[in-house]
Amino acid sequence: MIYVEGGTKTQQKLAKDLYYFCSTELDIKKKVDIDLRILDLEKAQAWTDHEGKGKFYLDIEQDLDEDQFITAFCHEMIHVIQHLRTKQVSENEAYKFEKILFDKFKQNRVNG
Repeated sequence: MIYVEGGTKTQQKLAKDLYYFCSTELDIKKKVDIDLRILDLEKAQAWTDHEGKGKFYLDIEQDLDEDQFITAFCHEMIHVIQHLRTKQVSENEAYKFEKILFDKFKQNRVNG
């Protein structure tokens, strides 16, 4: 489940759509709760914090354009799956797979 705070209504809807898309694409079967805050970040576009037992906190910069927002969300969801699979958090892997998720998400939106 995702809980969204802040941002515009468009960003909130986009975040929910992305959560369900990424959960399916990344084959997340465990219970995951994400508290997402869309706000003004000073030093990053986004970040993830893992509390344990499927509980995550994500922050995403509110001033990102739509494509940047999608990319940042996909990137952070890669970190979520890394934590869930008890893999070492890898920025290289997150950067590699964010593009794949981004492209699939955009294609799904076009094909409806």
